Amino acid sequence: MQANMTDDPVESFYEVGIQTMLTLIFIAIMLLLNKTLYAYIQVATAVVICSNIAAISSVPALVWLTITEDTLSYYIVGLMIAWDFALMAYIIKQVLAVNFAASLVLALLYFIVTYFGAFALGQLI
Repeated sequence: MQANMTDDPVESFYEVGIQTMLTLIFIAIMLLLNKTLYAYIQVATAVVICSNIAAISSVPALVWLTITEDTLSYYIVGLMIAWDFALMAYIIKQVLAVNFAASLVLALLYFIVTYFGAFALGQLI
């Protein structure tokens, strides 16, 4: 999906690889600081699967947005992004046993590190 959104598909594959590595590193650091590293496989699986389900579910809305640029399609894509954010916040809340506000902050940090970090590192390569 990301390869179709940029001019250089090779760069897109690098960025997806970097996103995956940053996701796994972020999960490891988060669990290490919480002293629950034994749950790494379960948490990493939950995060990766939920992110992929949210991304796959947003494909029809992204196609609709690309073709028509209808206002409703922008709202639906925004809702899909919010849904992905809420899924990550819920997973973090359950794993770390923190309150809702802390899980939202950690989910925001996850998205910043993963997506913006991958973009920044992709630009350096």
